[in-house]
Amino acid sequence: MILRINHFVILFLLIGFKTVKAQKSQVLERLDLNNPQLLETKEAYQKGNEKAALESLLTYYRKKDDMYLKAFKSDIDFIKTQYREAVDRTVKTANEVLKKSFMFRYEWDMEKTNIPYQFKGEINWTASPNGDPEWCYMINRHRFWIDLGKTYFLTGKEKYAKGLVNQIAHWIDNNPIEDRLKKLSWRRIEAGIRCENWIKSFEYIKESKYVTPEFLVKFLNAMYEHGMYINSSYNYFSKTSNWGVLEFHGLFNLSHYFTEFKLAPQWQHDAIDHLANNIQLQILEDGSQWEQSPMYHNELFHCFMNVNLIAQRKNIVLPEILVQKTKAMAYANIKWQKPNFHQPMLGDSDDTDLRGLLTQASFIFNDEVIKSRALKTLDYETFFTLGRENYRTYQNMTSSQPDFLSAYQKSSGDYYMRSSWKEDATYTSLHLKKLGNGHGHDNILHFTLFANQRDYLVDGGRYTYVNNEWRRLFKSSKSHNTLGVDDLPNSIYKNSWTNEYEARSQGIYTKSTSDFDYAEAENTAYKRLKDPVSMKRRMLFLKPNIWLVFDSFSANGSHKYSQYFNFPNNLIEIKNNGLSTTYPKDNLRIQPINETRIELVDAWWSPEYNLKKKSKRAELSKRAKGFSSFISLLYFPETTVLRFEKTPVYNREDELISDTDAEAVSIFYEDKQYTLFIVHNSPSPKTHFFKVNNQLIYGEVVLIEKGINGNKILVIKE
Repeated sequence: MILRINHFVILFLLIGFKTVKAQKSQVLERLDLNNPQLLETKEAYQKGNEKAALESLLTYYRKKDDMYLKAFKSDIDFIKTQYREAVDRTVKTANEVLKKSFMFRYEWDMEKTNIPYQFKGEINWTASPNGDPEWCYMINRHRFWIDLGKTYFLTGKEKYAKGLVNQIAHWIDNNPIEDRLKKLSWRRIEAGIRCENWIKSFEYIKESKYVTPEFLVKFLNAMYEHGMYINSSYNYFSKTSNWGVLEFHGLFNLSHYFTEFKLAPQWQHDAIDHLANNIQLQILEDGSQWEQSPMYHNELFHCFMNVNLIAQRKNIVLPEILVQKTKAMAYANIKWQKPNFHQPMLGDSDDTDLRGLLTQASFIFNDEVIKSRALKTLDYETFFTLGRENYRTYQNMTSSQPDFLSAYQKSSGDYYMRSSWKEDATYTSLHLKKLGNGHGHDNILHFTLFANQRDYLVDGGRYTYVNNEWRRLFKSSKSHNTLGVDDLPNSIYKNSWTNEYEARSQGIYTKSTSDFDYAEAENTAYKRLKDPVSMKRRMLFLKPNIWLVFDSFSANGSHKYSQYFNFPNNLIEIKNNGLSTTYPKDNLRIQPINETRIELVDAWWSPEYNLKKKSKRAELSKRAKGFSSFISLLYFPETTVLRFEKTPVYNREDELISDTDAEAVSIFYEDKQYTLFIVHNSPSPKTHFFKVNNQLIYGEVVLIEKGINGNKILVIKE
């Protein structure tokens, strides 16, 4: 029995020895040893001295310029003083990771978690302990390894380098490229994402005694396999979705850090070629990514910024489209950025601050406008990428406000209205067109409202990607500030990523001036009904803080028509035939002008993935046959003292016009009277002129401004 065990042990050791030896030879064969900088490695290898060759190779990588890390040991005291809280978080995360405890809380983590999970034994890299496969994907992106590396850099304690080396080795040993893992640890986007994270982590620890020649062999072979795997396919899905950018950004990182691989030049060519193709196909003329999710727009923005940064450092001439459209992505962020500097929660997006990304962008493009919407000084993460010298350079950069306020992103169909670029500005977004599918929500005609440094009307958020009732709820039209018919959804949900029926819009029209913004569109969702319903929203934003919203429905039969308003909390009440928030001050009033039924129901708001908070939703509804409309006035009565009235409309023969055909509302504010006139349905092709407030006018949408110097008539839409 003892003899058999010994034979088995000897056989196992022999197999292991041969495997390690094969890996050493394999990595040396994969390298271009004609590289003059590898001369010592080449000579040792040709003499059959693999040990000396690999020791020489490790020395070469330790001396090699870092691609990302531009902070030095001499900066450590400055970092600990300037970024004390961030350093504490880094060390805390590193200690948790050493204990094999994971919680995904980085600012731009695509699928955050709020509950830590600790492995009692070995890490299972294919686990999904919360039942959501996104957990498995997150752990296999290895962002947390950068914190292990950073903590080693900041403290000099070898246990962090040792822990990182052990976890990388464990992952490599337990995750061969096999079909069973290609939907788990070897999904293509995880392979792409972790290329950046592995390189950054390695740069922090490469001087450690635990980074041995044997580890380097394992690490280089694994990186080579990543490159081969990523570059093995470039299909239509990769070309047109965020996946392709994440994949080939990974290959770009590999090809420009591991330039010693024989295949590196081919990888460099293919990565740039594919990324140029991706940005051309996916980034629209208005600078937004077509999937209509700022979250994923910014994941790709991060990738393209890295490409530009590395190209600048290595004097790589990029295709012009990769430079110009990356900058356009920065400006898309500026256009939709809220006064608190966060991105809108459009589609599958979280409530995330944009300033860190824009800080890096303003430096890369040396752009004063981008800097005006970024941080005043380098953030923690960007400091490590740019270093102390560029910290001072950034400090000295001037900034200038954008030369625009409101912006309509015509390609994607999103209208962003604002009163100023100050933090106390009033801001409204209006979603007029749907392009995105999987990451897009059922949100045509949805609008949000931010003012007085708080959210008043919000997007419900995303919460989960698991195909269940929560996913259905958060994607639904009721979780957005939009319109409905007969309690039916706008689009018909099929699963997490697709719908059986897609709502679409038509008739988009916008107009912007220094005094007001206006937009309208029709949602065709309910034309699918046996008795088709036309549904249209018109919104006027009178700057700085008054909104008039005309919502109209038209059908032959009788239907229930609804407006939905979603709030981020429970601070809302039905009061005086309208809705009022109940904050200590600066409350929003939503005042229906036409008669309507008002109901408050329990709802949910999800400011980030895996987090939901109790909130309220208001539904304003009525049952009507044929045509019907809602007119809603939104304002802040504590600071905006006004009165309003429904204003009769006449034709030029002084005959009263039915509300079915045209409506008008007058607002009396300060020393002016504003009357918004809307034609729903012209009574006759010949009826072009109307009389409102004894003023003869023409046009489909008209704003009459009456002041002490007389009337000013603005034809918004003829």
